[in-house]
Amino acid sequence: MYLRVPKLAIMKTIFILPLITLNSFFEPSIHYSTIIQTDTTSIIHSLDGNISEWPSEKFISDKETKTRFVTDNDTQFLFLALTIPDRTTQRKIMQSGINLYVDLKGKKKENVGIEFPVASNPAAMRLFGFSDSEPVILDIRSKGTVNIAFSWDSSNVLNIEYNIPLKMIEGSVSDLHNKKISVGWKLNEAETSFSNTQLGVPSGNRSRTAAPNSTGSDFPQSTAIKYKSFWTSHTIIF
Repeated sequence: MYLRVPKLAIMKTIFILPLITLNSFFEPSIHYSTIIQTDTTSIIHSLDGNISEWPSEKFISDKETKTRFVTDNDTQFLFLALTIPDRTTQRKIMQSGINLYVDLKGKKKENVGIEFPVASNPAAMRLFGFSDSEPVILDIRSKGTVNIAFSWDSSNVLNIEYNIPLKMIEGSVSDLHNKKISVGWKLNEAETSFSNTQLGVPSGNRSRTAAPNSTGSDFPQSTAIKYKSFWTSHTIIF
């Protein structure tokens, strides 16, 4: 005797599997308390890929990638968040990674930073320039170092959050007070082409029965798109 499973149920299961896989990387949220120094708004930061705790008016937009970004700090961490609505940019990030740069001298140098994800692995990040022992590849929730969380919201917007210990940026954290630093991001260039299904990117309104490389894909398979870096400045105030 065989149990017949409706075709629609099978299709739904296949559709949500990439999201289940991505969610398996998440641990319980890590919470931090800080205050934005430009006003009296208190923020309880949660490292969970959900940016709802960030005041929307604090975000800055990059017109080319349609990405919005924001920075904050307390006495221990530099907090950063990206929100990426553009689906082509999402594909490019999950396929080839995006580099985050931190320049203590405020000169937009690309010597110190974090690459995420690494080799299309959303559980891995690569740190470079923070110490003589780098570059090094670590899990995005490794203890005592940078931590990253990401998720897609109900509108299929990709959100990425970073927590960077200030002691990794400067040995004497107190020396960072009133320090104006530069923070920038740059998308890495793609080497090969992947479909949404392979990358675990939500498919949105794309037909769930379309083949991964069919014309029904939300993302163009060309990797010719080029992106420049985008930067902001942040003054560390305790």
